[in-house]
Amino acid sequence: MSGRRLSRLLPIATLAWAACAVPALAQPDLNEIVRQAFERDRANEHRARQYTFHRRTRQSTLDGKGEVKGTESKTHDVTLLDGEEYERLIAVNGKPVDAKRELEEQRKLERSIEKRRNESPAQRQKRIAKVEKDREEERRWVREILNVFRFSLAGEESIGGVPTWVIAAEPKPGYEPEYRKARFLTKLHGKFWIAKSDYGWVKVEAETIDTVSFGLFLVRLARGSTFQLHQKRMEDDLWMMDEFRVRFEARAGLIKTFHKEVIGTFSNYRKFSAESELIVGGEGK
Repeated sequence: MSGRRLSRLLPIATLAWAACAVPALAQPDLNEIVRQAFERDRANEHRARQYTFHRRTRQSTLDGKGEVKGTESKTHDVTLLDGEEYERLIAVNGKPVDAKRELEEQRKLERSIEKRRNESPAQRQKRIAKVEKDREEERRWVREILNVFRFSLAGEESIGGVPTWVIAAEPKPGYEPEYRKARFLTKLHGKFWIAKSDYGWVKVEAETIDTVSFGLFLVRLARGSTFQLHQKRMEDDLWMMDEFRVRFEARAGLIKTFHKEVIGTFSNYRKFSAESELIVGGEGK
């Protein structure tokens, strides 16, 4: 081959190689991204516990067509009590609780504080052991999620100005989780929106692709039930819950079937202090 022809073909060959090689090099390690997101979430959770907030939970009963038949909401002021969350009711259906209920809630809080103060060393150790057990269960869930699902890149998207990877998750055919409680994961699929800058969870969507049974078939969750979660980044790069939505059809026992939608919204985040437990606030958003 002449040098002149080679000089013409070399740029073409280089471009062809680049077209094949660059996407391969740019393809992110999706398992590693999801793993990093869980690690980020664990560190984030520790910092998030320095904040108190309002959580409004709205529960709607639906008919067979998915139309709303009735709705009830409750708003709680969530604070820390000896390192654990404590919920105090502050509003029902958008209206602040009356003076009588407010006094009841205050007395409940005072009794809880007194109970912790009078806790024996053995009782405290038992409570701390339970917290650690719960954390270990969370770690087992993370390991199973990384094993149960096969991840694929569904694209990239900016949400609220935050660039994210959009990662689809499908259960691996035939995989059996080692953790018994996690077996229902094999009947879910979904998508994760993970921030490219710091691996924060921005959005999660999941849907059941088969009937899920709990408690020896006493409760059965129908195919097509959905879950959504949204988080927002605070000024100090802390990710906090913004909203979650659950919509499902379930059957209790062999007879009763019910349709529900539960929406939780979070607001009024504030740095925790000892006085935070005694703040009485109004309805969140």
